[in-house]
Amino acid sequence: MEGVTAIIIALLVLGGPLGAALLLNVRDRRERRLLQAVLDCLNGRELRGRVAVEVRCGLLSPRGLVRVHLLAATRSEIWELLGRLAERVPSRVRLEVRGPMEQPALATFTLEPARAGATR
Repeated sequence: MEGVTAIIIALLVLGGPLGAALLLNVRDRRERRLLQAVLDCLNGRELRGRVAVEVRCGLLSPRGLVRVHLLAATRSEIWELLGRLAERVPSRVRLEVRGPMEQPALATFTLEPARAGATR
C-alpha cells in the first residue's frame, strides 16, 4: 500500500508542472500561428514601419485577440486591413485595429466573432 501511495504522490508532484508546461506550449504555438497569419496579411510596402502587432491567446480558452496598431492610417486603410485580417484569422479570434487617423484622435475598430446561432 505504501508503494502505491508513493507512486501516486510522485505522479502528482511531477504531473502538475509537466501539465502546466504542456498547456503553455500549446498556447505559444497557437499564438505563433495567429501571428504568422497576421504578418502574411501585413507584408505590403505601404505598411512597413507603420504597424505593430500584439497577439494573445488564453491558456485554457480557444479564444484569442489580435491587436494591430497603425500609425497615421486613413479610415479606408483601417477598414481594408480589417477585411483582410477577418478572412485569415479563425472565427474565435477578436480583431482590433487602432491608430490615429487624419485628426489627432485615436480610433479603434473592433471585429468580434459571432457565435453560431446568435441573433441580434
